[in-house]
Amino acid sequence: PKAAPLFLCVLRHGSTMRGMKLFAGLTFVLAAAALLLVQAVDVSEGIEWDGSYMDPNHVGCARHIKVQGTTAEVIGEDGVNTPACTGGEPTKAWKLQGHIDGKTILVDFSPKGGPKDLLGKWVGDGIVWPDGNKWSKVPCEGGTSACAHTVA
Repeated sequence: PKAAPLFLCVLRHGSTMRGMKLFAGLTFVLAAAALLLVQAVDVSEGIEWDGSYMDPNHVGCARHIKVQGTTAEVIGEDGVNTPACTGGEPTKAWKLQGHIDGKTILVDFSPKGGPKDLLGKWVGDGIVWPDGNKWSKVPCEGGTSACAHTVA
């Protein structure tokens, strides 16, 4: 006999209900698996957000981003008496929450006195913020940008 689709074979052999339930169940499982794969697609569009950044408005101050899924943890420090973190001046550490969506990152800077929803845009080698400030991604020790996410 010629090969026939599974559902026709089931119908031909008299196990109609059991076969149709099996076919429907298999279809559901495959559809669910496809949906999970679609949801697991990298929403960062291949951008490696994780790493350390240089902020020209806060020279020498730590800026690190750590991403898990679409959630970003932005860790840094600012000078207490000056914007910079140089010359042994005291610094104040902070930790902020953000959200990654493709080539953008939305960060709540309000815990450190900034705007609640600041939208940064990836520009190939860093993040540009609405005020024009650019955090440039920098390599860490060993030439990689996979830095330890700690603040001194």
